[in-house]
Amino acid sequence: MLLSSLSLTPSQVGIFGYGSLLCRESLELTLGRRYTGPCAVCKLDGWRRSWDVMMPNHLFYEPSDSGEFVPAHIIYLNVSASDGVAMNGVVYVLEMDELEAFDRREWIYDRKRVTPAIRDLIVQSGDVYTYAAKPEWILDASCTREWAAVRRSYLDIIDAGLKQLGPAFRKEFEASTDPVRWDLVFNDRKRSGTHPLLAELSHQKEISSD
Repeated sequence: MLLSSLSLTPSQVGIFGYGSLLCRESLELTLGRRYTGPCAVCKLDGWRRSWDVMMPNHLFYEPSDSGEFVPAHIIYLNVSASDGVAMNGVVYVLEMDELEAFDRREWIYDRKRVTPAIRDLIVQSGDVYTYAAKPEWILDASCTREWAAVRRSYLDIIDAGLKQLGPAFRKEFEASTDPVRWDLVFNDRKRSGTHPLLAELSHQKEISSD
């Protein structure tokens, strides 16, 4: 939905999605309901996407003839401040009491207020937040595939979101995102369940409750 401005009520909050939350189905699985609110395409000034946050891996593996490959951690997209650049994403409107579910989902991240950095969308009232990695979960650039790897199904979720948002959005996404290290990608399977989005959410729920 193309919006030029956004007014949030005192009971609402905006969330800037930049990775798997580009896919509306991913958002809806966390909400537990169909999302019918705004999906405002905009930019976050002074931020860039990177592949440098990791989550402990208890569930995902890659089967092979020689046995299972099980990385110790799973790599996800992250954002960090970067002068002179802007990255695109989408802003969704949630009720305040729905934030807890997203904080649980994104437990390796801190929720950051980014209202002043929003571009191409005038936020007339209320605040917009996004999720940036907690320092203890930032990945060392020299990591091995055994230590941390990127799930193919996670890439597929992002790709689904990019298809929903169109080729112009994809081009801007690629320009404002560090390239994925393809040597760290693995064809993941989950020991129970088959839906990749449900697998993602159950992974986060299980780890965050440890």
